Amino acid sequence: MMAATAGCTKAPDRVDAAPPASTSGPAVTPRVAHDPPAKFSPSGVLMPWEASSGLLSVGGTWLSNTRSPVVLHHEMAYVATPDRLLAFDTTNAETKDSITPEGEPLAKLTRNSPNGAAPPVVTGGSTSPLVLAPFLVRQAAVGTQSARTSAEIVAADAATGKFAWRLPFEVPEWTKEVLSPLTVSVVGSSGNVAVVTLAHKDSVVYSASTTYAIDLTAHRVLWTQDMFKASAVTEGMVTGEKRNKPIDDYSTAVGYDLTTGAERWHGEELYRLDMQSAGPHLVFLTASDKSDYRTTYQQFLDPMTGAVKQNLSKAVQGSRCDHDGADTVVCFGRDHAVGFEGTSGATLWELPDKKADRIAPRVTSVWHGRVYGRTGSGTVALDARTGADVPAQPGIAPDLVNGYIAIAIDASSNELMAYQTAG
Repeated sequence: MMAATAGCTKAPDRVDAAPPASTSGPAVTPRVAHDPPAKFSPSGVLMPWEASSGLLSVGGTWLSNTRSPVVLHHEMAYVATPDRLLAFDTTNAETKDSITPEGEPLAKLTRNSPNGAAPPVVTGGSTSPLVLAPFLVRQAAVGTQSARTSAEIVAADAATGKFAWRLPFEVPEWTKEVLSPLTVSVVGSSGNVAVVTLAHKDSVVYSASTTYAIDLTAHRVLWTQDMFKASAVTEGMVTGEKRNKPIDDYSTAVGYDLTTGAERWHGEELYRLDMQSAGPHLVFLTASDKSDYRTTYQQFLDPMTGAVKQNLSKAVQGSRCDHDGADTVVCFGRDHAVGFEGTSGATLWELPDKKADRIAPRVTSVWHGRVYGRTGSGTVALDARTGADVPAQPGIAPDLVNGYIAIAIDASSNELMAYQTAG
């Protein structure tokens, strides 16, 4: 996640304490959604400290390879930590709820310590979407049963932030064999199924993971797959990386049926395979050939079949690829940005463009046909389909954005702020 700059007025006091008791008062006028936002309010509200704890540099930028532990839903911002899920109302600048797991969290976030939690996930395709956050917990000893580590997923109503339900589930035996810390994340959801992956932090000698499919209606585990690290969830399919052994760098791209866990396709074994979601119709794969490490692959795959849709240039290697929620994928890094058609993977535009004397912005986010970022001359917005500059500067370069709010770092205070969309 790259940094965003913002010009704003003096930040209000931080919202650290529990929300005050509700009092009667005038009704709050609902915000108007802007799709996509062209500009943002000049002043924002301070996000809870948990949203950026230990993740920002002294200069007010996101640390390398950091992704914000925040997800947005309308005016609500949900913040995950290793021990709680915060529901923050950006309209009233107050934390509506703080939901904790039933088990004792393995780690607890304290101020200024790094928040290593994965961002929560908001389920789609439902009239009552949920916010899902997973936790690693310690189950206390009971009778002859010794204390043990387990996982727990918590669901909250996305509109209100109120607790909905929780589901504890067991962790696999391999977790007892590794010394490095475990991680757990919700990879995504489709229909009434969510996918959770448990892994341990990267190691040069050992890599293991287990993926679970969770029935969001029956609140139960549908299936599990060991040595499988899920990367993307699309309609009826989960794709990711399957290892034969946890002690080498060779793995295979695989697709499993989302409901049954049955294998639907698998690719060739590759070296240092990496996969990431690129929207509902594409998966972005980078890897090297197993026999010749100098031969590298950058490809868009069809998640339903594993077929290669596009072979991409080396310019996108190491990129982060974000789907804009409409019909475009933008892959970007420190000095490049490339737009792709969201279904076919065909290249739409590429920056820098020496012939047109155009540089690439530092992209911070993409949403509904708009690319946000900054250059040395200030904040910029591009048309996601053409790559053309949008005439008006947005004022901030948001790291997260929807039709109601944007999250960005304030340049003067180096604090994470929430800004209303304004046009």
